[in-house]
Amino acid sequence: MNDYLTQVLNYAFEHGIGVECSNDFCSDTPCASNPDARRIVINMNFHDQAQLPLQAAHEVGHILNQHSGFMYMFTLLKQGQEAEANRTAFHILVPMYFADTDPEDANSQNFMDAFHVPEPLVGMAEDEIKNYYR
Repeated sequence: MNDYLTQVLNYAFEHGIGVECSNDFCSDTPCASNPDARRIVINMNFHDQAQLPLQAAHEVGHILNQHSGFMYMFTLLKQGQEAEANRTAFHILVPMYFADTDPEDANSQNFMDAFHVPEPLVGMAEDEIKNYYR
C-alpha cells in the first residue's frame, strides 16, 4: 500500500471514519463514501494506483463536510459538494506531502505528478499549496 494512502486512511481513522479496502471491484470503479454511516470504501484494484490517496482523501472530505447520501464517484467538478470534497482532499494531502519541505523547495508539479491530479483540479491544488505556505 502506498505510504500516502496509509496516511490518509490513518487520518480517516483519527476522525472517526470507518474504512474498507476491497479487491472485489473492477479497475474502473472509483472509491466511494457513505457520509451518513461515516464510512469509505477504497477500490484497491483501481487502475491508477497513484491516485488512490487523492480519491480516499476526497471521500473523507465528503464525510468531514457532512454531505448526505451515498457518494460513489470521484469527479472533477469544481462546484458544489464535489468541489468541497476536492478542496478538503487537497487540505488533507498538501500537509502530508510538504511536511518536510521548505517553501523555496516546494514544487507543485511534483505534487501533481505524485497523486496524478487531473488537469481540471490543478488550480485548486496549487491554491491549497500556496495557502499551506502562507
